[in-house]
Amino acid sequence: MKCPKCGYEWTEGHLYCDSCGEEIRIVPDFEPEIEKEMNETLSSLFIELAEEEVPELSGVSMKKEPRTEEEQEGEEDKQEDPARVFIRKRRRVILSACGFLVLLGICILGSYLYRTYSVTYQMEEAKECAGKEAYTQAITYLERAHELEPQRADILFLMADYYYLQGKYEMAVASLAPIIENPDLYLETELESAYDKTISVYKGMGEYQAIHELLLACKKEEIVTTFQQYIAKPPEFSFVEGSYEEVIPLKLSANASGKIYYTLDGTTPNENSEVYTAPIFLETGSYTVTAYFENDYGIKSDVVANTYRIDLAVPAAPEISVYSGDYEEPYMIEATAAEGCSIYYTTDSSDPTPDSFPYTAAIPMPLGKSVYKFIAVSPEGVVSDTIIRTYKLTLHTEITIDMAVSNVIQALIGADVLLDENGKMRGMAGRNVYKYNSVVRIDGYGDYYVIYEYYEDATGLQSRTERMYGVSIQDGKACRITYDEAGKIILLDI
Repeated sequence: MKCPKCGYEWTEGHLYCDSCGEEIRIVPDFEPEIEKEMNETLSSLFIELAEEEVPELSGVSMKKEPRTEEEQEGEEDKQEDPARVFIRKRRRVILSACGFLVLLGICILGSYLYRTYSVTYQMEEAKECAGKEAYTQAITYLERAHELEPQRADILFLMADYYYLQGKYEMAVASLAPIIENPDLYLETELESAYDKTISVYKGMGEYQAIHELLLACKKEEIVTTFQQYIAKPPEFSFVEGSYEEVIPLKLSANASGKIYYTLDGTTPNENSEVYTAPIFLETGSYTVTAYFENDYGIKSDVVANTYRIDLAVPAAPEISVYSGDYEEPYMIEATAAEGCSIYYTTDSSDPTPDSFPYTAAIPMPLGKSVYKFIAVSPEGVVSDTIIRTYKLTLHTEITIDMAVSNVIQALIGADVLLDENGKMRGMAGRNVYKYNSVVRIDGYGDYYVIYEYYEDATGLQSRTERMYGVSIQDGKACRITYDEAGKIILLDI
């Protein structure tokens, strides 16, 4: 069939010309039953007319069935002009025929209007075509239905489904766009379904950036919350930018699962930057914290930055009682700091932090060379400068550390505490182990090696006991170290 306007061959099933856009107006075929009934009625009417006896007009005599005497007598009283009778009957036949034709026209027009302007018809035809996998034809019916009722969401949902089944994913998304772009014209459930279907299509295509942009443009917070795993919002800071007079534990948070990358010097972070895992402690100084969030689908948020200035008084460094130097007799190393400050130290040359050894009491100077580093930390968490002390302790004695440990074991064997040099004891599955700890000067007694006692169980696990022993560096005599009620060290025989 050709277009009446431009003559272009019309594609079957289309309602508009593919060339000029002219609407194709087609009068539906007669239903066979209606056509048959019309033919039968017209035939009977004209036969009835032909059988009438009208000799004055036609000059033809037609034989009629014989009448009864009663009928003849009645007709004699009502004798009329035959021409007038014929005209009246012909008029009745014509009117009847016209009435039937009008009724038939109404039926045909109603059928045409139903097929052209009924959404129900278009939907039924679309579903029937889809059942035969004729999705292009089905979409043509749906397009007509959408023209008739443009705010019917179910039409657009069905159209998107048929496009998706054909692998036309962009067209499926475009079919749902009228709902998403006009949220106030549709129910909340219809709007959420439109987003759900659109996101499902994008997800199947691997277009997670498109999902991200779709949700960023959404004004419905409930929908954004429902699908927030697909969106990457900029990280949020637990403290507003500005000046502070205390150390702040800055927390960064994101709206979904993923990673936050950040820098503290104002440079733009990337995948090689620090990954946020715990609060960032900002101490004295200025910081420009710059960060972005990347979700599990690889979508990156915008980069955001906050600037902080921390103005805190830095505590004075600890004061150490013993200066660096070479020593030939042991000293106790004492450290003091300003009130409220805590002291931390290291002995392995690393820089101390609040996680290092806490200073709680005087430290015996160790034999040989040693390096101590001390810091003071204020209640606000501000760290002082580091103080470094280097010592070298040399003792003039013939009693070595190994000899001191051996003397303790021999004294305990002699006191029947140990059974042998391996530290075995009666009734015990494990054994005792003795280790050198330090060398100290004990008032009234002189310089002594301090030996700690450990218990080692059958599995090899060692735990320190409460007993300590001392060995004189002058004569090597072993004794027990304990404290009196005032906390002063005293020596007891083993």
